[in-house]
Amino acid sequence: MMEHYVTSGTAKIWTHINDDNPNCTKPYLLMCGAGPGVNDGLSEVDPLINDRFNTIRFNHRGCGTSTADGNYKIETVLEDIETIRQYYGVESWYVLGHSWGADIALFYALKHPQVCKKVIYLCGSGVQNDSDWAEECAKNTDEFEQGDFKTDDMNYEVLDAEIESFNKYIQQPTLLRDISKLKIPFHVIIGANDPRPSWATVQLAHLLPIAELKILNDCGHFPWMTHPDLLKDIILERLK
Repeated sequence: MMEHYVTSGTAKIWTHINDDNPNCTKPYLLMCGAGPGVNDGLSEVDPLINDRFNTIRFNHRGCGTSTADGNYKIETVLEDIETIRQYYGVESWYVLGHSWGADIALFYALKHPQVCKKVIYLCGSGVQNDSDWAEECAKNTDEFEQGDFKTDDMNYEVLDAEIESFNKYIQQPTLLRDISKLKIPFHVIIGANDPRPSWATVQLAHLLPIAELKILNDCGHFPWMTHPDLLKDIILERLK
């Protein structure tokens, strides 16, 4: 397991790869963690699947030890991911995103469909900026103890900038049309007890032309905390 800093524009992006040997024969899997404004957060998921996949994780600009430059738009995140792919010489890979990272994975697949084999969309929020959704999420988060959505290491500048950028990004006139034509297999996974309302994610699963929806009973927003073996089996089965 190795850490590398990938230069992307004016920033150096922290990355973690399971095997940086260019002759590695495992298929590559990019992991997009939750956020925005926090570290990648998938270090506990990584060992569940890295015996089958050469996993790559990263921190957004301004998060963890990735350098901060004030450029925190969604488009910049997608450029950083593509730079990471090129840095490691990956021709094509699988993509897994959790929470905020699930939507980053979706947008990356829209922009670079030719390099994405399959996408695991884990506990995402869907393509929406709905006040009712946000109110229900806040209410449920206060009632359920399923890990913190905000942590001590959060960069609030990144948080605010990426949320603002997301809200503008999803206003693209052709976005839903483009999603409905995305010919990449998606596996949409949500927890039945996730404090985040599921309706927008279910809508997305039905909008995608090649998608499977899986609802995990007795699971919240962080399935690996309560059902690691189940999550491992589901991911490996969907990506085999």
